[in-house]
Amino acid sequence: MEVVDSHVHFISHNYLRLLTQQCQSYEGADAYISDRAKRHQFEPPPQDPARLADRWVIEMDNHGISRAALVAMVPGDEVSVSAALRIYPDRFIGIATVNPYVAVAEELIEHAAAEWGFRGIMLYPSMFKCSVASERLYPIYRIARRHRMVVFVHTGRLRVAARRWWGLPDAYDWRYADPADLHQPAADFPTVPFVVLSFGYGTLTQLLKLGLQCPNVYVDTSSSNNWLLDQSEYTDLSHAFEKTIEVLGPARMLFGSDSDFFPRGWRQPILQEQRGIMDRLGLSHHAKAAILSENAKTLFRV
Repeated sequence: MEVVDSHVHFISHNYLRLLTQQCQSYEGADAYISDRAKRHQFEPPPQDPARLADRWVIEMDNHGISRAALVAMVPGDEVSVSAALRIYPDRFIGIATVNPYVAVAEELIEHAAAEWGFRGIMLYPSMFKCSVASERLYPIYRIARRHRMVVFVHTGRLRVAARRWWGLPDAYDWRYADPADLHQPAADFPTVPFVVLSFGYGTLTQLLKLGLQCPNVYVDTSSSNNWLLDQSEYTDLSHAFEKTIEVLGPARMLFGSDSDFFPRGWRQPILQEQRGIMDRLGLSHHAKAAILSENAKTLFRV
């Protein structure tokens, strides 16, 4: 059965240099990246993003993944993802990250969509301290509507491993992490698909209530879903799957792995676990195909 991964982080060399800039000057950045990599046991990405794209294609081939949506880790690093799209247009889908307080945010997204063919936008409300209901983001939603882009939204808790490894603070504001904030934008832009990551990262109950009212709200299944350890409402991932299917149906779920660094590479155990859950829940072949590939292909227009 075909698998399209709707959520892979493109950890580029440029992104790690930008992180390093927040700790020290650019001078010696490469040595600092090598030091962090040795300490936290990951491979430093090649300086040329095209070579990183090569590595991901080999990894996807090894695991039978037909396409992957690559998320630019910070606003401005869309240029790294664009290199992957240029070489492998039939394997990758571009997702741009938005900081709504950047003066040229609209221009960056417009360029990524019109010139590089990006199909999605990533929002981190708690990181940038801007509600998804803010008027500041409405120009971004208009661009998404015009270019038929998917808008991903990270609600609930947020942890970025690379920032912790670089000794940077997790300065996130939970007041902006409620999926209920999506109600007005989803209502105002009914043709724009809004995808909430990883069952809402601990906000699944609120997310399902939102989904009942807004048919253009979707869920992705990405990551190890360790948010389940911090609450008692959902007994395990199988329970979260079951409730999501009951409320939203398989037509509004997208598989994602949340893969990022090498040598771990593509997270095969995520797929194995979720396939097992779908089997135990007795999902039909059609329902499994919808979650694993067909919904993403429809939303991304591939």
